[in-house]
Amino acid sequence: MEGEEKSATYRYRWIVLLAFMFVAALTQLMWLNYAPILSRTQELMGFSSELPIVILMLMFPLVYIPVSIPAGFVIDRKGFRYAVMIGAVLTAAFSFLRLFVDNYALVLIGMIGISVGQPFVLNSITKMVSTWFPSDESAIASGLATLSLFVGMIIAQAATQPMLEAFGDDLGALRLVVLIYSLAALAGFVLFAFLGKARPPKPPKRTEQEALGEDVAINMKSLRSLFGLHNFRILCVIIFVGNGSFVGLMQLIEDILGPKGITSETAGYIGAVMVVAGVVGCIVIPAISDKLTWRKPFLLLAAFMAVPTLFLVGALENTFLIFVVGGFLGFFLLSALPILLAFAEETTGAHLTGTATSMLFLLGNAGGVVLTLAMEGIKAATGGESFFWAMAFLAALFVAAFFIALRIDEEHA
Repeated sequence: MEGEEKSATYRYRWIVLLAFMFVAALTQLMWLNYAPILSRTQELMGFSSELPIVILMLMFPLVYIPVSIPAGFVIDRKGFRYAVMIGAVLTAAFSFLRLFVDNYALVLIGMIGISVGQPFVLNSITKMVSTWFPSDESAIASGLATLSLFVGMIIAQAATQPMLEAFGDDLGALRLVVLIYSLAALAGFVLFAFLGKARPPKPPKRTEQEALGEDVAINMKSLRSLFGLHNFRILCVIIFVGNGSFVGLMQLIEDILGPKGITSETAGYIGAVMVVAGVVGCIVIPAISDKLTWRKPFLLLAAFMAVPTLFLVGALENTFLIFVVGGFLGFFLLSALPILLAFAEETTGAHLTGTATSMLFLLGNAGGVVLTLAMEGIKAATGGESFFWAMAFLAALFVAAFFIALRIDEEHA
């Protein structure tokens, strides 16, 4: 233990962070469980179109919208451990329901149940960081927590199809894949229950004492006050575009790249490369941001880089070049999320960080639903073959996001 009389920093904070990261990664693994095997799952479950399987994945951003704010209230009143335990229980319990792979209704209920648990986990990131980490580790801790989300996505994109093929590529093989992921979810619940302590004996320097209490007054008035903050309103727009575009890209990656002659397996690997590059970005960029104590320039950089890379992913036909451009897209776009979360906590104050994060993730997932449907609509309106104009549309949104982000007010610390 190191520290002063009224505050301290504990090595155990890294154990808590790792336990949290394991649970958080599993929520994203569940979300993209079917993405790299979309068409094959459709065939195995006996559907004539991919829409029922797309609906399974859309449950995550869709359910996030009504659950996010209540989850934020729970986080601010009861603390991050209480909320993460709710999310971990729901993830583990409802995941096993998906073992009934020949019953779509039960699989859908399972996905909805897991989706309800997701906001309780993801919205806890900034509260967990403000509870255990000092201010000079804020962005890097948020970056590592966010990194875990991408690890879950990588595993889903890269491992699901090879596992399905290894187990026999039939309905029984799909059940085995789901069973393995369900057992991992159960392990995540047990791990966090034992290791995820609610708070340290003394708070870190940056945490206000009332942020650790359970008597924080949260109501709709305080929620409305968040939108009275100039910077917070801008962050809401940025995450709607940024997270919404990423969700759409991940859910439709196979369909986006298929018309270019790229196989489902290769499309999954391209998606994994994007996320791996994002993992690297979530380590490198937040560390630089913490060192320079600047947030705004890195949000601008992410929006700036998204414009050409999104356009090129839509336009290029060469698989190798798409791998390269996708890596650049993932590195800059995904690294903006921990920067945005750290800036939100600094903007709203630690005592409302759970509610603020909930609102941001709500809007980010709303963007995922809206932009996914918009991409499908643009594809249908332009001939129904290519996603080129849909990708150009996303690039145009980032042009707008860049100019909106220029209006952020930030004083150098």
